[in-house]
Formats: sequence, structure tokens, C-alpha cells
Amino acid sequence: MLTTFFIFLVLLAFIFLGFPIFLSLLMTGIIFLKAGNISLNLTIIKMFGSINSLSLLAIPYFIIAGNIITKARITDKLVDFANAAVGSFKGGLGHVNVVTSMLFGGIQGSGAADAAAIGGMLIPAMEEQGYDTDYAVAVTAGSSMLSPIIPPSIAFILYSFYTEIPIGRLFMGGVGPGILIGLMQMLVVYLMYRKRGYHIATTKFSLKNLFVTAFKSFGALLMPLIILSGIVFGFVTPTESGVLAILYGLFYGFVISKTLKISDLPVIVKDSAVTTAVVYMTIAAAGVLSNVLVRLHFQKEVQEFAVHTLGNPTYAVLFLFVVFIVLGMFLDPTVIIAMFATTVLAIGNAFGFNPIHFGVVMVILMQLGAITPPVGTFLFISCGIGKIPMEKVIKPLLPYIATILLTLTLALIFPKIVTWLPDLIYG
Repeated sequence: MLTTFFIFLVLLAFIFLGFPIFLSLLMTGIIFLKAGNISLNLTIIKMFGSINSLSLLAIPYFIIAGNIITKARITDKLVDFANAAVGSFKGGLGHVNVVTSMLFGGIQGSGAADAAAIGGMLIPAMEEQGYDTDYAVAVTAGSSMLSPIIPPSIAFILYSFYTEIPIGRLFMGGVGPGILIGLMQMLVVYLMYRKRGYHIATTKFSLKNLFVTAFKSFGALLMPLIILSGIVFGFVTPTESGVLAILYGLFYGFVISKTLKISDLPVIVKDSAVTTAVVYMTIAAAGVLSNVLVRLHFQKEVQEFAVHTLGNPTYAVLFLFVVFIVLGMFLDPTVIIAMFATTVLAIGNAFGFNPIHFGVVMVILMQLGAITPPVGTFLFISCGIGKIPMEKVIKPLLPYIATILLTLTLALIFPKIVTWLPDLIYG
């Protein structure tokens, strides 16, 4: 156990020295492989083996689709529709931010893309209307968590890859918690609006305007329906749905919105390649370090402690909550999924949890690290757009973190929040 402690100490040292996450993971893994007199050939084998999967092809497809969406101005239409639907509520653009994230999540499944695309539009707009920057950034960072939860979800693709749980069921399992978190976050937006004493003009609700906006945004709103219905009814696999998202995005950009140009394609491909490389390198490097931890029986010790030492499902779940919240403060969610997906599945099976139910809850919990300091990716992106130090956003962000923890608690008490839709669709 002492060796494991030193591994995480070295890893954190590299991270705080400013090394990228994937390089920190890789260097830490190599150091301890060498210390254990293990051939470094294993590094290449584990790196290649960690990403050598057809199911992981869905990740670059959805990344490309996300970049096409931005260039094709689909996000603009989603914002317009959300504004017509909920912009009249007290909190105005804060509610629009949350609802747009829910719609955006139904297209590309990346919280980082959500924070960048929606934050880039709405944080300056909220500041211009008179909202404080910390308020606008907190809403953006908190609601960006909805994209990895509402299907399609890159996080669920990864979890399915490591556990072999059907990805379609995981996707559908994320719908209930995603909607519940979105509704709770809208309540937080309203309460914070009242608490701060804002008196900002909101869009007057008009049923006619809602229908007109829905008609104008129909092409954009159709995209998540095409993707999800294709998966649900078995017309396409999740990987193929990523290709479908790309094709529809190109059609929308060239034919419907006519904002996409041939000259945009090289930039889209380049940006997508860079993002994909970072994700894949993180997964590959996590595979190396995970192998080191497996050799030290770390994951097995976590499992043994949860199942045999604690011996109670409630205590075991609380233990996992603490472990993943602490790890999430320093590690990217991708890394945590890579290291602990199989351990989570084993613990859930040992206590008789439905694997879809337990998997969805734990993946959402693992994603929480993306909005917690000091290494929260979504939080970092949102703060960068708002040009505000991360420490100034922590306090207003806490209620949004609370909505996620409360939803997870409710989902554990009432499993149907997760399982009702998969059971309805797949039986």
C-alpha cells in the first residue's frame, strides 16, 4: 500500500509541475515499471492494447461531429430554441445555458466541447446583460456536466469498453439522471438569481414565438433525435451513430444553414485530430499506470475493502463516493474510468446491484472531477472564457455540484430513475 501511495504522490507531483495529464500518467507508469525490473516493452504493449478497439472509434467520430456542429452554427439554433422556451424565467440566460447543455449533450457527448461552445456564446452574453462573471461561469461549468450524461456520451462509451456492458442500455440509463440534474440546476439558477438580487430583463414568453423558433431550429433539434432513435431502434450501432452525426452535421452546414464552407473542413479535421490524440493518449497512458496498479493489487484491494471489510452496500457506496471525489480533484475522469471501471462492476455485482444502474451512477460520479478544482477540465475551460480565477468560482459552483450528488443519492435509493428507460426500450 505504501508503494501505491508513492505512485499517486509522483503522479500528483508531475501534474502540479505542469506536465500534461497523459504525460504525467505515462512517466509515472514507466518509473514504477523500471523500479519493479519489468521490461519497458510492456509500455508499448499496454498503450496499444488500451486503444485497440473498434468500440472506441465512436470517440473521434463524436469529436468530429462536435466541431462540425460548432462551424455549422447548430449551437446557435439550440440557444435560440432554449431562449424561446425558458428565457422568460427569472434567471433568463442561466436557464438557457442549462437547457442548451441538455440539447447539446444529445448531439456530441463531450462536456469539454459543451463548456467551450456554449460558454463561448453565453458567458459574454450573460455578462453583457448584467450577470456577475462568477455566476455565469458557475452555471456554464455546472451545466456542462450534462453533456457526458445525456446520450450519446463518450464517458459511457469508455465504461462499456472496459466492462462489456451494452452501450445502448448505458446511454438510455443516463437520460433520467440527466434530466433530473438539469431540472435541479434550473432551480439553482432561479434561487441564486433571487439571492443575488438581480433585476435583469428576460425574454417575454410567447407560444407563437416558441413554435416559430422551434420551426426555424427544427433542423438542429432533429439531430439528437436521429442519433438516439438510430441507436434505440437498432438501425445503427453507437459507433455508427457517430458517423451519422458527422453526415447530418455536414448536410446541415452545407444545405440547411449554409454556414459551412469547404475551407472549414481542414480546420475541423485538424482540431478533431488534436483532441482525439489527447483523449487516446490519456487512455493509452492510463493503461500503463493501471497495469502497474494491477501488479500491486491496488484495484483488488479497493474491491476487497469495499466488499469484505465494509461488507455493507451503503458503506461500500459511500466509500466509492469518497474515493472518486478525491481522485477526481486531481485526475481526469477518463483516467478514473480506465483504472476503476472493472473494479466498480465487480463491487456492484458483489452487492447485487443492477449493472446498468450501478454503472450509470458510478460513471456520473467519476465525471464529477471535471468540475472540481484544481484539475477540473470543464471548470478550467469555463474560467478561461470568463477570464476569472478558478478560486472565485468555487463557492457559486457548489450548489451545482450538490445537484449532481443529490441526483446520485436519489438514483441509488430509487433505481428506476436510471433503469426505467432501458427496461422500457430493451425489456
